[in-house]
Amino acid sequence: MTWVQSWGGIKIKIGIPRALLYYWYGPLWRVFFEELGLTPVVSGPTGKDLLNTGVKASVDEACLPVKVFIGHCLSLSNRCDFLLAPRLVSINRKDYICPKFMGLPEMVKQAVGKQPLFIWKSEKNCAIGSPQALPAALRQGYSTRRIKKGLQKAEAAFRTYHRLLQKGFFPAEAEAVLFGGVPPAREDTGRRIGLIGHPYCLYDPYINLGTIGLLQRYGFKVLAPEYIPPRQIEEELQILAKPMFWTLSQRIFGTFRLLCKQKVEGIIYLSAFACGPEALIGELVKREAKALGLPLLHLVLDEHSGEAGMVTRIEAFIDLLQRKRRLSCV
Repeated sequence: MTWVQSWGGIKIKIGIPRALLYYWYGPLWRVFFEELGLTPVVSGPTGKDLLNTGVKASVDEACLPVKVFIGHCLSLSNRCDFLLAPRLVSINRKDYICPKFMGLPEMVKQAVGKQPLFIWKSEKNCAIGSPQALPAALRQGYSTRRIKKGLQKAEAAFRTYHRLLQKGFFPAEAEAVLFGGVPPAREDTGRRIGLIGHPYCLYDPYINLGTIGLLQRYGFKVLAPEYIPPRQIEEELQILAKPMFWTLSQRIFGTFRLLCKQKVEGIIYLSAFACGPEALIGELVKREAKALGLPLLHLVLDEHSGEAGMVTRIEAFIDLLQRKRRLSCV
């Protein structure tokens, strides 16, 4: 008897935390579990209580996004039968994800106790969309044909989702459109601003205090890394004397260089407190922006970020851009 049969026909619920690389892989996971007849349960938006819970359950050395992820896991623990905890080591050939993703399942296990985990992995010789990426228990519960069919549908949804991102939709909008929603109406004012950083810093409106919405209210079209095809970023990074090891850092720096060429008025860089790779990338971005004379605002997010201080700094940056525009310097 497989573990699926052992549930006696009860529909199994799989908890998916809306954090970290959910903003890249969330639709893939949702579609795959639905294809297998399981019920994906996605956690709600980040909020104050959820963040505080994650901070209390995490080690002090963890970065803000990991603490948020732990908070989402704890919010799901009483609402699902299994919890998805990805172990992403490498998602592209020859480069790697930050080490915190490698130990994520162990940190989650420490926080949620006896809650069973589904560990979906992606390593050097094991792509995220391959059957080997799945937990052994899941592979044993279904036929190989059904697993492959589910993965094919999930990959198709993943490609459609990322095409929507490259058309300028943000993750929540692209996900809604993918699952049958109506595309939001947008007014193009001609003003463009770049927003760079890790996806979990850019698209979680609670930890970045609604930065995208604020910029849109000021009439800017916001250009983020997901707007640019990965191949274009790879080509842009060919100028580096030595390749970068981290996939997310490649996207940040490559996007920054491409946005400079697209003549955006300025760039806002959101980074997470205690993020190791960003200590290097942040310095590269700052030096290049200074050399090009491009206005850059670098904001570091942590669990103590105050809305008034953050909004004031962004509004002051926008004032600077408007003054520069009036003086025809842009």
